[in-house]
Order: sequence, then structure tokens, then C-alpha cells
Amino acid sequence: MKKTYSISEVSKMLNITIDTIRFYEKKNMIHPTINPNNRYREYDLGNILEILDIIFYRNLDLSVSDMYSIMNENDEKMILSLLEKKSAETKIRIKYEQQLIKKLDYLCSVLKPAISNEFEVKRKKFEKSYILFEYDEFGKSASNTVVNNLPKITREEFVLGAVIKSYDKSMNEQKIFYTIEESILEDLSDGIDKEDFSSDNTFIEEFEALSIVSPLKNGKLDINAVNKIYEYADKNNIRLDNFIIAHEINTTTYSDKDHHYSEIYIKIKK
Repeated sequence: MKKTYSISEVSKMLNITIDTIRFYEKKNMIHPTINPNNRYREYDLGNILEILDIIFYRNLDLSVSDMYSIMNENDEKMILSLLEKKSAETKIRIKYEQQLIKKLDYLCSVLKPAISNEFEVKRKKFEKSYILFEYDEFGKSASNTVVNNLPKITREEFVLGAVIKSYDKSMNEQKIFYTIEESILEDLSDGIDKEDFSSDNTFIEEFEALSIVSPLKNGKLDINAVNKIYEYADKNNIRLDNFIIAHEINTTTYSDKDHHYSEIYIKIKK
């Protein structure tokens, strides 16, 4: 006689609720036998494997109708098509998660010393970044996005962007940009058509800079932090340009002005 299990035993064994098992039974995707003596459902190894199939397909985020088709129609071509689609989606999600980890690691590396008041001037490269939209000092928001293929950028990918502000040599704020690094777009989009970004104002070019992380003072750059960069440059015979930008970083929310930092970049002359 085959070994069988009760619905509660299967529930505990597979860490799945009894209601879930019954739901998929009603959908004709699990096929237990009925004990004629007590009318209880009995589940054998085959039924357990059916449930494991369901768990697998649910983890692929397949719809119930797609799962039913797979488990009842035995159409291998349809199954292959669904699996190929899910494989492509999973690869995209993994790329996004990898980029998200990089951003989280970057924020941690910046905020840990900043919160501890350990502000140090470093030589650093600002990565080439595409401008998704901009806002000028007069409060005029760009009505059309600069990047032509913006619809291809998902809501999640906006999470990978950065608030960048530009300043003149007197430290007056000029423009606010929301940008995303070229390398991130290329990774997530499997390459970019450069013709889509032909205009000179669609990106901030990469450049070598001296950089420091500093808390904002009443929403403005700390002039003392900026002076530290110039002092470091003088001490090390580094010539600086007048091109100044800052990556704005908040530790809580953007509206919390008491916990804002900026990573300031001043371009090194070639």
C-alpha cells in the first residue's frame, strides 16, 4: 500500500497553508484520492510533487491560468515559451538588484564617515551620467525629458538615479538634475543607441575631480568644505576648474533638511 498523508501533514511538510492546498485542488491542479471510509483526502508522493510544481511556478510569478495550462494541457511549446519569458525577466531583475546593491554600498560608504564627522578630500572620478530631467534656478521645469528613450526606463530604475546640483564659482546654485550613470543604463538596457543622446545637453561627461562629503548648511553647500578642496589642491599642486557639482544625499527623507549631505565635486583641469 502506498504511503499517504493527510492535508495537515502535507501542510506542515511543505510549509503551505491548508487553504492554499484546497484552492489548487478546486482549480484541478492537485489530485488527491478520497478515502471511501471517512471521506478524508489522502495525498501520496505524486500529489506532493504536484504541490512542489505549483510552488515552483508560483515563485516564477506565473498566473493561475498559466499554471493550469502547464499542468493540464501538456503543451511543451507553450511551457518553453513561458519559461524563456521568465528567464529573460529574471535576468533583468538580477541586473537591477546588482545595481541596487552597488547604490546601497555607495550610500553606506558615504554616510558612515559623514555621520561620524570624518570629512576627507579625495581624488575621484565623476561617472558619465545621462540627464533624465532638469530644473533650473528660476523654477522652470523642463517640460520634455532630455533622454529620448525615457519610456524604456522603469520605475525601479529611477531608484538608481541621483540628484545632482550645479554651482557657479561663487557657490550659487544653478540647476538641479536627476541623472543616471551611463554604465547603469547600458547594463540594464543591454546597450544604448548613441544617436538617442546626440544633443550636447543630454549628459554630464565624466571627469576627474577632487571630492568631499559634507553636511548642507540650511540647504546650501558648506563653504568650509569647499575651501578644504581648494586647500588640498593648493597643497598638492592640483589645478581646479570652475565646474562644480554636488550629488545630494539624504539620510532620511528629501524633506528632512536637517539630515542632508552633498558629495561635492570640483573638476580638475587637464
